[in-house]
Amino acid sequence: MAEIIVSNKQTRVRCSDEKFLEAVYSSKTYAEIAEKTGQKVASTMARYSRVKKALSKENIELPEMERKKPVRTINNIEEMVVIAKRLKERHSSI
Repeated sequence: MAEIIVSNKQTRVRCSDEKFLEAVYSSKTYAEIAEKTGQKVASTMARYSRVKKALSKENIELPEMERKKPVRTINNIEEMVVIAKRLKERHSSI
């Protein structure tokens, strides 16, 4: 979908404005846009911001994007409780 250019230790992914806007209108998060265009999420966020500002001057609104929510799963609560109690006892006895 995007053109990849490699030169002197640097890899750049180039994506046309049309492909970028296609990805924007068919996505809900910056991560989805980045996946569709092959660019990094940080590059995608910066480009989205620039394009949104430019288009708003022409009264064209882009859909709002969200950041991908982190997946937080803590399966070892019991282990953490035991460790915390052990450390608390060790440090209170010093």
